[in-house]
Amino acid sequence: MARVAGLIRKKSAYFYVRRIPESVRPLFDGKQQICRSLNTTDFRVASDRARRVAAETDKAFEDAKLGKAPVSPNRRGVTLEQLYQAARLHLYNLERRHFDWGDTDPDAAKEIVLADLADIASPDEEVWGSAVQPIAEKVLRELGLAVERGDRLWFEFAGLIRRAEHEHLERELTRLEGRAGAGAVDALFSETFAHNPPPKVSQSSGATLGQVIDRFESDPTRGHLSESAATKYILPFAVMRELIGENRPIADITRADCASCHELLAALPRNYNKHKEFADKPLSEVAAIAKAKGSTILSQGSVQNYVHRLTAFFNYAVKKGILEHNPASRLMTGHVKEPSSRLPFNGEELKKLVAELPAWSGQTRGGRFWTPLLGLWSGMRLGEIVWLRAEDIKKDDGIDVIELRQTDDRSLKTRGSARVVPIHVELKKLGFMEFVEERKRAGGRLFHDLPGDNQRHCVDLFQKRFSYMLKDKIEARVGVSFHSFRHGFRDALRNAGSPIDTTRALGGWARSGGLEERYGTGGRASILGQWMDKVSYDGLDLSHLHIAKVEQQDG
Repeated sequence: MARVAGLIRKKSAYFYVRRIPESVRPLFDGKQQICRSLNTTDFRVASDRARRVAAETDKAFEDAKLGKAPVSPNRRGVTLEQLYQAARLHLYNLERRHFDWGDTDPDAAKEIVLADLADIASPDEEVWGSAVQPIAEKVLRELGLAVERGDRLWFEFAGLIRRAEHEHLERELTRLEGRAGAGAVDALFSETFAHNPPPKVSQSSGATLGQVIDRFESDPTRGHLSESAATKYILPFAVMRELIGENRPIADITRADCASCHELLAALPRNYNKHKEFADKPLSEVAAIAKAKGSTILSQGSVQNYVHRLTAFFNYAVKKGILEHNPASRLMTGHVKEPSSRLPFNGEELKKLVAELPAWSGQTRGGRFWTPLLGLWSGMRLGEIVWLRAEDIKKDDGIDVIELRQTDDRSLKTRGSARVVPIHVELKKLGFMEFVEERKRAGGRLFHDLPGDNQRHCVDLFQKRFSYMLKDKIEARVGVSFHSFRHGFRDALRNAGSPIDTTRALGGWARSGGLEERYGTGGRASILGQWMDKVSYDGLDLSHLHIAKVEQQDG
């Protein structure tokens, strides 16, 4: 991935730094440069955010050349929810001080009300606008809501005031006709009556979508999450920025906006960011090109995951008191979950893999040799295997185990991923413990021969090479990958009759804390080890790779 100009790393985090042209510095408070924290230590996440900030900066500089000052990120705006509340308060005040007709003839009073109703309900905007606009300006001024005339929110509020005036006149008509006590005509005012408490206009922060995204990404209460969790929000945030806009007050975002985001996500092609034809194009254009070409689009499972991120983001805003409700709640309701596209290895594929493994690993028993075997006989994820350290292999409850714990340089997918994994008897026959002892003398990473600057980089490099081998040498089916070992491992546990608690403990699928509180005596390493050794694969013979056999052949 090409490095973005202006992307720099300071200590453990990335920043975007850009020099401000001297000619426009007065509009930027005399500052010489822009320095924005990207709130991540992951290069891929930082690159994506840096490109976005670079585009925003380019636009700010262009606007500055025209004499337009940049918008302050802390500017407090007016939200649509505040305008709804203001309209309800206006109706409440009208109802509290409704006109006393005194001795006026009821028929004459009705004619006056009907004439006013005709003006308010007129389809001619000039007719109802001339009656409503002065009222709207007065209400906004009294409540201190800064909405400029001609702004989108101005027309929105004028329409709300029109509805409030219409509701008041309809109620006045019912009172004149002796039908007092009838409910609201407009559902917007279903709880707005003179005998109820007055509606309150909240003092919302008016935070924009972009501001809340920045807060979400830098929130220290989310610091325990892995960098991989942040990458899952890149595409949903990009879709929202394109369709909704960063400067849109988050309280104004509707369910229809969220549905549009869902539709765009569902129309995007798979791996679109890896194809040059889609480079630097808006996502809506990418979707249109994909549709015209008949490209394979994102799976329903992927779309569901991305929509879940949208929902989680708006839930965050609700929990922080920024929003009153989640506009993306239950957006995926009614969709049947797509079955997993990942397949376990079949018997033929495993046999070919075992036969190819010595050549693929260069006839040495290093990381390339042991990583697939550990996946096969432990069900561990690729990221858990490649970044093991020699000291992670130890004794527990009298047996040899791999202890998986999160460290500064190693992340785990979930809390339940922290576990002890008994070492399968087949791995011992293959000489894994001898390999570990040799590595312990050197210390550090168990598979230091696997390239990679960090855990994620190492996973990426290994995954690409392993996938190529599967395709080129094994001729594996579509849907078979390194993760297929994990699927096969679970099937092997089922076939061995493993209790569900034990299965979850061995694979790290459990959700709660330590093994003791989840599985009782079944959580003891020795008990788990007994079930681990029952894992087997029909027709798979690795005896030719056992240490004793190899040494005999060498001799």
